[in-house]
Amino acid sequence: MKKFILFAIILSLLIPTITMAGKKHSEKDVLEGILKDLNGEFFEGDLNMGGVLIDEFISRETMEELGERVKESLGIVGEEIDINRDITDVEGQFYCKEIIYEKGFNQMSIYGYDANINPITIVLASYLNPELNNGETTLFINLIKREQNFSINGIIEKIESIFKDYSKPLEITTCIIGTIEGKFKEEDLTKNAVKAMRRFKAKVVEEYTDTSLVSYTAYTPLIESSIFSGEKKVNLNLAIRYNENEDKTYIWIGTPIITTGY
Repeated sequence: MKKFILFAIILSLLIPTITMAGKKHSEKDVLEGILKDLNGEFFEGDLNMGGVLIDEFISRETMEELGERVKESLGIVGEEIDINRDITDVEGQFYCKEIIYEKGFNQMSIYGYDANINPITIVLASYLNPELNNGETTLFINLIKREQNFSINGIIEKIESIFKDYSKPLEITTCIIGTIEGKFKEEDLTKNAVKAMRRFKAKVVEEYTDTSLVSYTAYTPLIESSIFSGEKKVNLNLAIRYNENEDKTYIWIGTPIITTGY
């Protein structure tokens, strides 16, 4: 749950600064191309979608109807079971809900899997500000894709249709995660990472390195959306960390930024 709260906070800060410049390139091609250039093996894809859906507080009945619509749109399968049961050992057979109804605050969280056994989390929250007599309802979705063919267009279109019904924009962050066997020399990894980004016309805006992590924030004109970091546009984030326990190097490549923990 902490992961999705963090994502919601990050996304709420980015929404006012997202710009659209016309589709320039497939995000999937850029992310997978960089991973391939680094000789990484695909591990999983992480898709986060959401934003403010309604500019008002909604009732319990409305929330339940909306939650069911989102669940069906994402193709969550199986029977509903108690939230206290662990469903990771029976993936795809069950889903569960966590519901909070309080004065001025309603929240519904749905955890389950689609037909391809990809984990999905839905967080629908609504609050009322009694002092200003107004409210807000947000919807955030996290989908982890395990297939090598990281196809997400159909999923995005289904959720976009829900946001369009309320005349609201859908904000999206996409990340693919890959692995490399063993540990690479830092200088070699840095050189290869910069070279891979340059092939997709990415210019590094910010760089961070320590003994276990290398991270780059960059901008490429090949991806349609962007955000601002200070006064500079960014839309590509690359992080690389060595996992000593697994003897693997993990690679995260996200757009416009990485919102999953690394």
